[in-house]
Amino acid sequence: MAEQAKKIWIPKNTVNRRQFIVGTSAAATALTLAACDDDKKSTSNTEGSETTAGGATTLPEVKSGGILRVGTLGGSNDLMDGQHIISKADIMRCVTGWEGLLNFNPEYEVVNEYGLAEEVEAVAADHYIVHLRDGVLFHDGKTVTADDVVYSLNRLLDPDLAVFGGSAMRPILAPEGITKVDDLTVDITLKQLVSNFKEALCAYTTCVVPVGYTRFDGDPTTQIGTSAYKLEEFDVGVQSIHSRFDDHWRGKGSFDEVHILDFADGDAMINALIADQIDCAADIPATAVETLQGQDFGVLNAAGGGWLTIFMAVDIAPFDDVRVRQAMRLIVNRQQMVDEVLAGFGSVANDLFAPLDAAYIGDELDQRDQDIPAAMALLADAGQADMTVDLFAPNDTAGLPEMIQSFSTMAADAGITVNAVVMDGSYWVDEYLKRPFGVDYWGTRNFLAQVASSSLPTAPYPDDHWPNGIDATLAATLGVPETHVRPESTFLQDYNDAVGEVDPVKRKVITDKMQNELYEEGGLIIPFFQNQLDGFNKRVVGLVERANTLNLDHYGRGWQDLSFAAD
Repeated sequence: MAEQAKKIWIPKNTVNRRQFIVGTSAAATALTLAACDDDKKSTSNTEGSETTAGGATTLPEVKSGGILRVGTLGGSNDLMDGQHIISKADIMRCVTGWEGLLNFNPEYEVVNEYGLAEEVEAVAADHYIVHLRDGVLFHDGKTVTADDVVYSLNRLLDPDLAVFGGSAMRPILAPEGITKVDDLTVDITLKQLVSNFKEALCAYTTCVVPVGYTRFDGDPTTQIGTSAYKLEEFDVGVQSIHSRFDDHWRGKGSFDEVHILDFADGDAMINALIADQIDCAADIPATAVETLQGQDFGVLNAAGGGWLTIFMAVDIAPFDDVRVRQAMRLIVNRQQMVDEVLAGFGSVANDLFAPLDAAYIGDELDQRDQDIPAAMALLADAGQADMTVDLFAPNDTAGLPEMIQSFSTMAADAGITVNAVVMDGSYWVDEYLKRPFGVDYWGTRNFLAQVASSSLPTAPYPDDHWPNGIDATLAATLGVPETHVRPESTFLQDYNDAVGEVDPVKRKVITDKMQNELYEEGGLIIPFFQNQLDGFNKRVVGLVERANTLNLDHYGRGWQDLSFAAD
């Protein structure tokens, strides 16, 4: 396995860890995932509210002030940056400190309600004009101007920085395409037609930072954003402290401070919640739900489009053989995995991503079910009947260790040996993208955004090394190895055609074709879509149980949607 790992291509703009959420399409509001059965549903913190005669629900009275203490899984690899993340803890801190030009509202519509742009005007599919809000302040009191937007976009494009927020921007935007018109206006011309460019501006790492901003170097005063809470202290691997910014453009937040505390594992975080050492616990293990509900804590059980995946590098033996990939997919009992890994808090998937996208076709195709005899026949035909392979996962993401153990047990029924290897968080630095067989996790986003993140030659995180139908000349230009040359596939051209197509009906014809190819030949095993589970003390008011991109109801929209109940 070690020799094979050396052959894996890692793009120049790849960083060590990802959880890149661009979001879902506006049309995705027509689709939602089924929630769990009623007996598994948690009580959101609207419990205790009163229903009026007209049917309206009133929340408990709230108070201003106090310190919100939030638990997250983190560690020594944590970082602080307005446009770059590695772990889920970094995502939470990014959302706490910075804001983008646009955002998705709770119904997954692209809006300017939470963004710094008053409007982003689509002149054409490759031409957009940003009109900034007037009077928005950074934490240091400086007014946000077009210069900051130009600097922020250029920072996203800098190949040497390789910040995570730029992974969707670098293929489609160049510095010469970014022009300041006046203090509140920026003209953006793309390198190609991108009909869904506004969705890219909704990414939580596509944030606006001030001119001259640099990554955290130990001095919290350099971490300047526009959010409702500004950084006061950051002890890497321990906690960050954020104080209320009273001059926030949407109005000041309810809490005096927000403390984000790191925990090494889910059990420690749950114990801290029960012991009243924290008020909220983000991304809790499914096994903790019954414990928390039994002690009268709230559990937010929100449907989502996120998934855990087992990836197979399609350019490395034995996974370069489509028969092996198909066999591995047929080994999985998907409902059993939902029950074992998620304790039932999820829904069966069909090896395709983006279920909240209106263009998703996973539920229209034949549901791939466990078929051990068929899997064994495919493996035998490929000369892999007695295959032995290691499957790696980290212990810092709920569900991944359980998923590989479940798969290992199922694989034994097919006569092959899958060694489930659980590591610590160093997996993301030392093993991720360097192994032909491993795991990954992704959050809610639409299909084309996900393709850009994982299934193109320029993708920052090509976990399964999906060969994208490029010819030898283009492969040489992009620095892609010969193993990615599949001239019989039109996947890359299909992607370019899809992002340039403004008619959603015509675009869906193209994405249907792309999804069919991934379904038949791809290297991802996507057994389920997981619900987002969070625990909280019922003194926290404002969390709503609904399909979401990030935990804790999108982290309370920068914590501004949350308060403490009045005494």
